[in-house]
Amino acid sequence: MKIITMIVLIALGLGGESFFEKIRVYRGVTALDVRLSSPEVANGHALLFECIPKVIDTVFDLTVARDTTALRLYAHPTEPSGAFSVLIGIPYYAKLRSDTIHVEWTEMDRIYDRSLPFQIVRGPYKSEAIRGGPQSRVTPSAADYRRIARERRIIGEAYIAVRDSVLMDATFSYPVEKQTITSEYGTRRVFNGQLRSYHGGLDLRAYEGTPIYAAQSGTVKLSRNLFYSGNHVLIEHGMGIHSSYSHMSKLHVKHGDWVEKGQRLGLSGATGRVTAAVNINGVGVSPLQCFEVLNKLFKTPNAALRKEKYQGE
Repeated sequence: MKIITMIVLIALGLGGESFFEKIRVYRGVTALDVRLSSPEVANGHALLFECIPKVIDTVFDLTVARDTTALRLYAHPTEPSGAFSVLIGIPYYAKLRSDTIHVEWTEMDRIYDRSLPFQIVRGPYKSEAIRGGPQSRVTPSAADYRRIARERRIIGEAYIAVRDSVLMDATFSYPVEKQTITSEYGTRRVFNGQLRSYHGGLDLRAYEGTPIYAAQSGTVKLSRNLFYSGNHVLIEHGMGIHSSYSHMSKLHVKHGDWVEKGQRLGLSGATGRVTAAVNINGVGVSPLQCFEVLNKLFKTPNAALRKEKYQGE
């Protein structure tokens, strides 16, 4: 009994009530606005999480997790300093279920937490048969498999070095002038009668020699010929976001180049199409849906003014 009394007295001596408040979780009005872009998201789509302080320098020790996995936060692309966001890619083969983003932070010596539930639903994907393709692409040889394995390692390394900085400063655009979609992301691909996979990109009609442009500014992480993708360019945009462009006849950029939105990357090849793909922290998602989510940030009122303020601090 004496030991318990001494512990209580020591606690009171360290600050009385404030000592106990620090270990209590509060759920009242806070200085932090946390939100998701939607209460539901399809497999193969992107979900945006934002946390925006109402008052600068009042929120500390911010942690965000999905289930038990901590999420890496990035500086918000359009809000002032102190605001954070993360784009969450939902894998194509993700289980359809309820999920939750957990947020915890300290504010005025008090611990706050929030739970943001969302639902993973089935995406509206179709099937298509691809006929007449080279048999070597459907069933590669042993030598081809070795090449494919090497290229997968190279591509994986290109995705590893992710910048903390945000390289985007405007809305995303189509990589070709004429926006004719010939095959959508998520379509089940059947090659020569064999079900192989789903389409991980967006096919746009592009006759041979058509200029291919960067959909957004960023750094070129890869520019080379690949077994499946032909001449291929990979660009990092920050926030864990990469875009890629395949099936080109010529490449006009090299590894390490900085490219602006709308800058020419190369020319389309004889396939009659260019394939654009988007990857978020290692998860491939629908380019159109991802661009739609991000473009809303740059189209909100005063987004340019907020961005200017953020860059000036």
